[in-house]
Amino acid sequence: MTARLIRRAGALTLAAAATATVLTGCGAGVGAKLTYDDTEKAKITAIVIDGSSGDVAVSTGAAAETRIKRIVRTDGRDPEISYRVAGSTLNVNTSCGDHCSVSYEITAPAGVKVSGRLSSGDLTLSQVASADVQVSSGDLLLNRIAGDVTARAESGSITANDLGGALNLSVSSGDLLAHELGGGKPIKANSSSGDITLGLTKAASVTARASSGDINLIVPMGDYKIVGPPRSDDGDGLNTDLVSNPSAPNVLDLKASSGDANVVSTP
Repeated sequence: MTARLIRRAGALTLAAAATATVLTGCGAGVGAKLTYDDTEKAKITAIVIDGSSGDVAVSTGAAAETRIKRIVRTDGRDPEISYRVAGSTLNVNTSCGDHCSVSYEITAPAGVKVSGRLSSGDLTLSQVASADVQVSSGDLLLNRIAGDVTARAESGSITANDLGGALNLSVSSGDLLAHELGGGKPIKANSSSGDITLGLTKAASVTARASSGDINLIVPMGDYKIVGPPRSDDGDGLNTDLVSNPSAPNVLDLKASSGDANVVSTP
């Protein structure tokens, strides 16, 4: 095996919101697509996401204000309010009334924390402080997050790049691909149906479970305690070029119930 197990997904980029304008009513026709650009002057430190259908993208910038681009899809009725500010928390909802949905592109101040759940839509987070999020039907894209991340995609994939905190990543039906994991903190990865591919740039403990799929793990060269089913004659089990050290502080605990578990080291 080679380090090509990790496909270079590249850094995720998010477009910043356009010039702010004052929110106005809509008066549009059936199937209208309406775009609003808002600016919140209050210092936002947390974003809470909710909703049924719509994409959300959150990035951070140098400004103290928060810029919110909303793309509203409606059947002609005026959209209801879909976000509100409570103290330093921005609550966003991708629902805006009957036959109405909202997608968001948000640029918030550095250090913002993101939490919440989407029922249907993609969620993209870039350079936020930490995340605790879930998507029922859609993909999760995570980029350059220094703090802890808990993320679950029930029907969709997780793609992550440059994460620095403790990680708890889970997919029910989809693949989990994460590389440039350099925090040195514990990593948990689970997949009910799909492959798990993890690339570490700093040694850490990894617990990975794949019910139906392969586990591919690349770690820096070093001492690890390796736990996993032994390689069998039919090729199943754990395959690695590392020698397990029972007293090593970092533990690689891998189990692929129907698939292979592969561990390789890089200089």
